[in-house]
Amino acid sequence: MEKEILHLAENAVKQSIIKSLTEGYGNPLSKLVGQVIDNHSQELTNIIDEEFSSMITSKEFKRGLKTALNEKLAKVLISRMGGELEKQVNELKQNPVTRAKITTAINKVIEEN
Repeated sequence: MEKEILHLAENAVKQSIIKSLTEGYGNPLSKLVGQVIDNHSQELTNIIDEEFSSMITSKEFKRGLKTALNEKLAKVLISRMGGELEKQVNELKQNPVTRAKITTAINKVIEEN
């Protein structure tokens, strides 16, 4: 029983030390890391700037950015035009001539396959 109480006390002290060093606003480790970053801020800025510059000028980044922009633009256009497209499709469905042409075209595709 004494060993168990000692073990629990040791764990409680350990947890308390960890918590006081790592958790909460203004903990000591956070302050120390902040000081180290401040001391090396120019070096870190140079490294980040160098990597950012090389990333922006790379073909892969440009290609990826263009793809992402195109996908986003397409989604925005589709969402904004959705109602207009539905309206046009409904008008086409209501026109008997257009409806017959669509049916004929679908039948041709089915026959070819």
